[in-house]
Amino acid sequence: MNTDRSPDFSMVHDILLEHHNGVNPILIDRDILRDHDAEVRVHPCNWADCKMHIGVEHRQISKHLQQHHGINTSATSEDTQQISCLWLGCSKSRMKPGNLTRHILSHLGVRWNCQICGASLSREDAFRRHTVEKPGCQYAQAVVEYGGKSLVIDTACIDGGFSASQNVICIP
Repeated sequence: MNTDRSPDFSMVHDILLEHHNGVNPILIDRDILRDHDAEVRVHPCNWADCKMHIGVEHRQISKHLQQHHGINTSATSEDTQQISCLWLGCSKSRMKPGNLTRHILSHLGVRWNCQICGASLSREDAFRRHTVEKPGCQYAQAVVEYGGKSLVIDTACIDGGFSASQNVICIP
């Protein structure tokens, strides 16, 4: 993660830290805001010593892993070197980098629930397969649940890259 920050970043960080009684600000990637008009859902990234929050969508997780942790999440070939998941408390030993984004979704507590039969699935592709294979669920919609540590950020309140009311700083 790039730790070289501008003086403005440090000043805003210190103001938010003081304003919120010593609670560290929520650091998010500015690119997350481009995909959302009103709200964005984020979750603390517990990869090694990361201090950021990540979007809970597949592409946002993948982009975060690539930009801030140097992991090529598109690598899935047979010769791809396996890596360990460095998420705090993870016991999963090794996997291909291309499988890591889906694996991280399980750490975030994201669940796709079938509104017809109540089945709870950990991945969107598993939910789609469920709707094809389970009689009576072909027209089911997913009700998506997010883990208890996820937060909703109101993008309208972010002005100039930060929001004092939400204790958020956007990282360019």
